[in-house]
Amino acid sequence: MSDERIEFVEVLRRARRCASDMRKIFLGLYGLLLFVPIAFVIVGTGRAMLGGPGGYGGEIGATFLRPVQATLAFFADGYAAGRWGLMTMVVLGVWLAAMLIGSFFGLALTRMAAVELTCQRRAEVGEAFQFTRRHWHWAFLTPASLLVGTVLLLVLAALLLGLGRASDYMVVVAAPLAILLVGAAVILIVGLLGGGLLAWPAIATEWSDAFDAVTRVYGYSFAHSYRILLYRIGAWAAWLGAVVTRGLRAALVLGLFYVALTVGLGPEKTKGLLDGVLLEPPGRSPFPASLAGWTVLACGAILLTLLLARLLVFRVVLHQMVYLLLRLRIDKVPFDNIDGYRPDDSDYDPTAQGFELVEVEGEIPAE
Repeated sequence: MSDERIEFVEVLRRARRCASDMRKIFLGLYGLLLFVPIAFVIVGTGRAMLGGPGGYGGEIGATFLRPVQATLAFFADGYAAGRWGLMTMVVLGVWLAAMLIGSFFGLALTRMAAVELTCQRRAEVGEAFQFTRRHWHWAFLTPASLLVGTVLLLVLAALLLGLGRASDYMVVVAAPLAILLVGAAVILIVGLLGGGLLAWPAIATEWSDAFDAVTRVYGYSFAHSYRILLYRIGAWAAWLGAVVTRGLRAALVLGLFYVALTVGLGPEKTKGLLDGVLLEPPGRSPFPASLAGWTVLACGAILLTLLLARLLVFRVVLHQMVYLLLRLRIDKVPFDNIDGYRPDDSDYDPTAQGFELVEVEGEIPAE
């Protein structure tokens, strides 16, 4: 497909087909099921450090029983007590866990999307995991290094400004340096927010390391910011459309399920059953008291978790699509010229990519 004929709508069709693969959805589901308990443990630890009455084990148990209520209560109590450092540590801990798990599963999903969108062939899960094992650390270090660099620059700027307490002359020397450090931190955070999501597609497509991925991210973010903004708006519109359509489907399924419960059990018993599942009085266990309640809770949880996993996979595929469009429009590299392989790949098969192996008879004359 030539440069002129590739349009956003056609690429979006490819992305939708790629994101509909159930193998990718289950990979996203595995990542979610691994991340959520770790996030709960981090929040429970923060509640225990804040001085919760239940101690370490009790606070973690309370977080697992009522995660939304426990998390909101932690930040409300931390704000009231002025524990800004503790709240920051919990947020960074959850972010670190998300990046550690997301960089592995996210890079595997991005690799599968890169192969399928460029090579027009089915990507294997084992092939994606083999690639991820060799490049996972770059996928984690690329955004993490930008965030750590931003934090270090801001800390150094704060230390320099703190020297002003010793002498007014130190303020004259330290203030310009602190301004330069803050400006450098702004550049890092702008690149992280503006184009940091393109780091995984760069690694998955180009076999890049962290330096090459950061270079591409900043090259696109600052030199072609308008094009990144345009593609990001289109990708967000497509993702929001997917959220609305999948949400309506899930609402229709839940509505029909409610109608079936009402017809089968009656209005009063159905209301009591749903109240026992949805309402969480402070003095009562949040778990359903009956087998029917457990069934309703399990069906709703499975449906919503699969919906979230599918939306996350579609978001990953859209990021890969945006990167390929940037490569096409800025670097003039057609999709078909990106085969996703390198000569050092042991699994490289030229015939699988459409190349013909020609036998040459006789010796090739030396130059």
